[in-house]
Amino acid sequence: ERVKMYWQKANGEAWGTLHALLADINSQGQVQMAMNGGIYDESYAPLGLYIENGQQKVALNLASGEGNFFIRPGGVFYVAGDKVGIVRLDAFKTSKEIQFAVQSGPMLMENGVINPRIHPNVASSKIRNGVGINKHGNAVFLLSQQATNFYDFACYAKAKLNVEQLLYLDGTISHMYMKGGAIPWQRYPFVTMISVERKG
Repeated sequence: ERVKMYWQKANGEAWGTLHALLADINSQGQVQMAMNGGIYDESYAPLGLYIENGQQKVALNLASGEGNFFIRPGGVFYVAGDKVGIVRLDAFKTSKEIQFAVQSGPMLMENGVINPRIHPNVASSKIRNGVGINKHGNAVFLLSQQATNFYDFACYAKAKLNVEQLLYLDGTISHMYMKGGAIPWQRYPFVTMISVERKG
């Protein structure tokens, strides 16, 4: 299997929905999973670094600001050949080997340690999705089935899925498609999307 990312069609128009994307790329049934990627800005562009098919579409964003994206440390999820990884912003280095990358934040877990900036008693509960790296170096994609806070989301990933690195992607609007299941209806458009596809 391989991980890929999508934002715009060849004409520059955003895919926008899982339904539109899958109608185009899944004719052979190779997509095992697809979901929304990182946080975006008011112009419906990725808020931070975005690399697709080896081309950097948006630069790394090291600015300070309000909102989840700017809670430190932020991170980058990347795909380089058969390797996937999550690194904090200050450790990310560009490389011609990186085919796909998306910046988001915050990193909820680093080296098995939950981010000390997130707390168990925070009342903010939303549907959330994220990507983790487990102890075997494999990517794990998560979508909560009910509203949850960052801390509980991270605890579940660590205890149940052996995740050691965990990057928050987005919340509220998040959906996931799994092979054999229905394509979720979306109320809001997606910007970037991440897929797991069968090699072939």
